[in-house]
This record gives sequence, C-alpha cells and structure tokens, in this order.
Amino acid sequence: MTVQKLLIAAVLGGAAAGCQSAATKPIDDVGEAQMEVEGVVEIYPGGHGLGYITLDDGKCYDLALPANVLKNSRRWDTKRVVIKGSLQFRPRIDEMMWFDIKDRKIEGFGCSEDVIYVDSIRKL
Repeated sequence: MTVQKLLIAAVLGGAAAGCQSAATKPIDDVGEAQMEVEGVVEIYPGGHGLGYITLDDGKCYDLALPANVLKNSRRWDTKRVVIKGSLQFRPRIDEMMWFDIKDRKIEGFGCSEDVIYVDSIRKL
C-alpha cells in the first residue's frame, strides 16, 4: 500500500508539472496543482458525480463535482463555465467502477486520466 501511494505521488508530481497549456492558468503553489479552465461542462445524470469540461482546444478534463452542482445538474449541463480546482490523477483500471477523490466519488471511466477536483464553478 505504501509503495502504491509513493508511486501515485511520483506520477502525480510528474503529471502536474507538465500539464499546462494556454487554456489553463496556475492559481498558486500549495502542494497540489491548482488550475483554472474555461469551457463547456457536461454532467452525467444519475452517477456518482462524473462530469467533464471540454476546452476550446479540444482538451478534456474529468471533474469531481461538489454535491450542490450535482443536485442542480440541469443548471450547469452544457453551459460555458470557468472552473477552479486542484488537478488530481485517476489511473485507468478496467475493474474499477468508481474512485474516491478526496471526499467525492467519480466513475471509473471518463475522457481523461486528469481529474479536476472542483473548488468553484461559475457560468460565463
């Protein structure tokens, strides 16, 4: 288990360091890769909380959404938004139905191995 945590930490450190484009902006350096992205959000209804955002350049990030956004998913689904949060890594393992990311669960599938743990979301 400790080796697995160390491996995940090493991968997270490498993935977060190389994951910047013109569409993402680092917010601060607090030990997690903080970012801000702008694009169109889509939310899968009835799931554990998987949504994703597609940026203008086509890059996609899966989202670990807060409960208030999931409860009002119609308000957010297919809307252009700005999302701020921390970048988390989710390995793709076929047998996993969902993953815990901090205090949230997301499905084991999605558009990316990079997941944004959403701290804030606002419509444009």
